[in-house]
Amino acid sequence: MELRTLEYFLAVAREGNISNAAKALHITQPTLSRQLSSLEKEFGRELYTRGPKGIELTDQGSILCRYAESIVELAHKAEEDMLPSERSIGGTVHIGAGESQAMALIAQAMDEVRRTYPAVDFAIHSGTTAELKDGLVRGFYDVMLECEMREHAKMNAMRLPVTDVWGALALRDSAVGRLEGIAPSDLAGQGIIVSRQALAGTLRDWAGDALDRMDVVATFNLPSNGRYLVRQGMGCMLTYEGLFDTSEDGDLRFVPFAPRFEAHQGLVWRSSMPNKQTQAFLDAMERVCARHVGDDAGIS
Repeated sequence: MELRTLEYFLAVAREGNISNAAKALHITQPTLSRQLSSLEKEFGRELYTRGPKGIELTDQGSILCRYAESIVELAHKAEEDMLPSERSIGGTVHIGAGESQAMALIAQAMDEVRRTYPAVDFAIHSGTTAELKDGLVRGFYDVMLECEMREHAKMNAMRLPVTDVWGALALRDSAVGRLEGIAPSDLAGQGIIVSRQALAGTLRDWAGDALDRMDVVATFNLPSNGRYLVRQGMGCMLTYEGLFDTSEDGDLRFVPFAPRFEAHQGLVWRSSMPNKQTQAFLDAMERVCARHVGDDAGIS
């Protein structure tokens, strides 16, 4: 199984059409078809079928596609990391990140790196802490923005000088939306929309046993789509402040938990020596954090 063949397979899966994939790869259609046929013979499985809408992956093809994406991404990342030292800093910094206002600081550091090293670019990968941590350990990401930061004995970490405030995103004219602060008892009888991660961990510290009695109508891994459920009237969404527009002329309002309940965020990366572009980013993050609150940001 060659890397090039996996790249061909991914192109077909992406384009949904062998002819279009061949054009994108700048090879002939017969050449691409032979490579795909060779791949199917190697695995002894049918990887795709031709349907009225084009190429459709079989179950085995979908499994291979997931592995191929990881393999190809890691191979390209290895090429970037092995650039000769005499070359100027360039390549991609892969950042795994949950949704947090801490991204504002990360954006400042990214911009600073780009101004100094135009050949550096960034790839942001969104996901839950568990998903991102797995990707970080396996080498898919260089750095991870960890929401609800924990201790990491075998990782490097940088605590960021920002906190996210927990509360509920609700329709402005709803019972929850008219409150000034939310206690767990205020959510009795209300539809609750919440992340699976918080439901299994963080919110227990705030709500205690009351969490088990809440009417959870929907869960998510990232809150971007949750606001549509709130607007539909399905309930209120427990999330961080500042992720959505809650201006006075809008239909949504953020109501903080009472007493105040905060989340501390930080960057985490592997203990091995970072590649040059990642080190440039980490150095920029330290400067950004230092400007934000003096010299409070540190690395452990």
